Amino acid sequence: MDNKLKNMLKDLIPCIEGQYIVADGALLGITREGGLLKHDDDIDLYILPNTKINWDKLPNKYKHYKDYMCYKIYDGQDKIPSSNEWLRFIAFKRTMPEYYGYNRAELTRAIANDYKREKINRQYPSAWIDIFELVYDKTHKLYRIPAHWNGTEFYFTPFECEGAYDNTLGFDIKIPKNHIQVLERIYGSNWIVEDRVHQY
Repeated sequence: MDNKLKNMLKDLIPCIEGQYIVADGALLGITREGGLLKHDDDIDLYILPNTKINWDKLPNKYKHYKDYMCYKIYDGQDKIPSSNEWLRFIAFKRTMPEYYGYNRAELTRAIANDYKREKINRQYPSAWIDIFELVYDKTHKLYRIPAHWNGTEFYFTPFECEGAYDNTLGFDIKIPKNHIQVLERIYGSNWIVEDRVHQY
């Protein structure tokens, strides 16, 4: 999993035209573990306003969709069988274009029906990258995700978004400036200690 995610990120970085930062679980792994978290199956990447993804530069093996909150990128050839992983099923299915515009109740019912129909041969990507588009909140003077302004983890200061280069994964990526402060905000002051219950 670790190598799949790293290779995906390495292929994606040259396609980003503008400013971005890698955060959340990937940032935690890089800072605490010296690499990605062993159990992690995705990387969260945030792009600033006016930043574009040049999809034409992305290798053809990758597929992408945009759901109500972010782009999801995965290797179209990378499918793994799954027995009863309901949460993985929801996370993947809700990104599909046919579910765009559904409200929460409609989406849950539709996915539940799909889950029953596809129970024997369900397959999902084993790894993906989420790309969140930040907007600038002039009132709070912060960058945030439009769909989720309800938790401290979903914002970054302009200073943090300037980014700082990091080479822990073997190639240059940008992580937030003051990344320790970001980790404390997302995971609490005890972020340095692995939480096996919540898997971070």
